[in-house]
Amino acid sequence: MNWTSENYYFTKLEKKGLSEFIHFYLSTTREYFNLDSSPDEEYFRQYENLIREDLLFFDKSIYYVLRDKEKHAIQASIRITYWDRETPLPIQQLFAIKKEDLLIPDIDHFWHIGRFIISQKITGQRISVLKKMLFDAFFPPFYFENGLIIAECDKKLVRTLFNLGIPSYQLGIPIIYLYSETLPIYIKTTWLESFIEKNKLAQYCFSNTIDAHNILDTGKKIPIHKSTKDEDIESY
Repeated sequence: MNWTSENYYFTKLEKKGLSEFIHFYLSTTREYFNLDSSPDEEYFRQYENLIREDLLFFDKSIYYVLRDKEKHAIQASIRITYWDRETPLPIQQLFAIKKEDLLIPDIDHFWHIGRFIISQKITGQRISVLKKMLFDAFFPPFYFENGLIIAECDKKLVRTLFNLGIPSYQLGIPIIYLYSETLPIYIKTTWLESFIEKNKLAQYCFSNTIDAHNILDTGKKIPIHKSTKDEDIESY
């Protein structure tokens, strides 16, 4: 069984939808902190930084998004990325963490998770949406076993994950990033077992397994990218 809703539907983001996606992510983040969501100089600076990052990782990622059935607007999102161990992760720059500190011994595959946010317009179904999106994003790393998930995570979300039975390890001191106190963390896939098993009956469908194979196979085939050209950003 896979969770469904009368008012919303889950889908995957296409590359042509990145601009819409980043605008949703930024405006929703601002709304959480009661800030003006209208674009300004800081907004566009953040937009360029985020879309540069997403262009870099898109082909090695799956973006799960929730859209409303009336206007088909994005209402929630999460991204899971297969890390090639060479392309710089945002955690390295934001927290000055060296690649060697992320490549811990005896780990077979590495992942990055991010862009997790749920619109405040969703009220009564928030827990169901949260569990569904986390399950879909965590399933590929968990499926292949003995992996590591890396993230820059809002402090409140870290507590939420812990309450859901997902512990994490903090790699450094927090910073203020996109208006919230953000922690550098990693999660071993073995730590996901309790969460996956508790939610498997309600959330799992065969597409989860297909997604796991697709993202790993695609991620391994994509050439390593060191940077993204400005003209690529402008095209969005």
